[in-house]
Amino acid sequence: MNLVSLASLAVSSLLIGATASAQFSVTGAGSPIPSTGTGGNGTWPTIQPPSPGTSTVSVGVQVFSIESVELLGMNHTWMGDLQLVLTDPTGLSHTLFVRPGKDFGGSNVGNSGDFVSGDYKIVETGGATFPQDTTSVNLVPGDYNQSFTTGPTVWPSGQSNIHNTPLGQIMGPSGTWTLSFYDWAGGDVGSFSSWRLNGNGGGISGSPYCFGDGSGSPCPCLAFGGNGQGCLNTTGQGALLFGGGIPSTTADSFMLTVSGAPANKPGLIFQGSSQLSNPFGDGLLCTDMAIKHAVMWTDALGGATQSGFGGSASAGATLNYQFWFRDPGNSCGGGGYNFTNGWSATWQ
Repeated sequence: MNLVSLASLAVSSLLIGATASAQFSVTGAGSPIPSTGTGGNGTWPTIQPPSPGTSTVSVGVQVFSIESVELLGMNHTWMGDLQLVLTDPTGLSHTLFVRPGKDFGGSNVGNSGDFVSGDYKIVETGGATFPQDTTSVNLVPGDYNQSFTTGPTVWPSGQSNIHNTPLGQIMGPSGTWTLSFYDWAGGDVGSFSSWRLNGNGGGISGSPYCFGDGSGSPCPCLAFGGNGQGCLNTTGQGALLFGGGIPSTTADSFMLTVSGAPANKPGLIFQGSSQLSNPFGDGLLCTDMAIKHAVMWTDALGGATQSGFGGSASAGATLNYQFWFRDPGNSCGGGGYNFTNGWSATWQ
């Protein structure tokens, strides 16, 4: 089936949006920055420096969005050395800020001002702007907007699997989330005493299976995605599918969420009763296509959300789901299409 033709199907049952969710806040330990030495030894911007200052937190709910990341007791001389990255449990990483004042393709070394032993909060909007020049301006503690730098100096989204995802669109399954401070230049050091991850989340319903990460059936051309994801697609990662809400035939709030797929492409959520793991196109087919639900288009960041499955389920049934999407330019399997992992849920 050619997924280009999916655009002509009815999409009246498509629902893009967020489920009912609750706020969460989790706190992690501090770390020196970098963890050893005085930084440097990376190759800007293609090879991340070794020994980043890292810390992890455990999030017990499916994450629908991140509201802020707080850096407590943060200090470091020469802020233009630093890149801050948040990594979800699947291994997908997101830029929080990157080398304020650095000319991306040039030789300057960024803003020489300091983080001055205070509390800094990274938000999507509503805060101050990181300085984007080389003047020495110490950063006053407070709220600062997430920054990918600007114009021709912007971090290339996807480089080293680090993506320019707005905080409100960062999502992922429950598990371990990691904060990493990369120090791109030697001679300056610092630390943070702790950090806090604040966001919106809800319970996961069901379980993933059929991964394109090499743990099961091999992907076509051995093009593996990250841990728990589908096979590698043209974004440089695999696409992820997970479910939340309550799969109930009488009070259905079950929702499937996609991330990591190519942007602005049509796809199809389908449902089956059997679990498979068969190479197909450029990915793995994880279930039979017994019921094809509505077409949905991924957004500008390769995400999408779908609900309304209760009408095709019966109480007690365990059903399996997968997202099949256009992946033009990926000719490994000759199909120009790819898949997420599979997701299984038992209906009440």
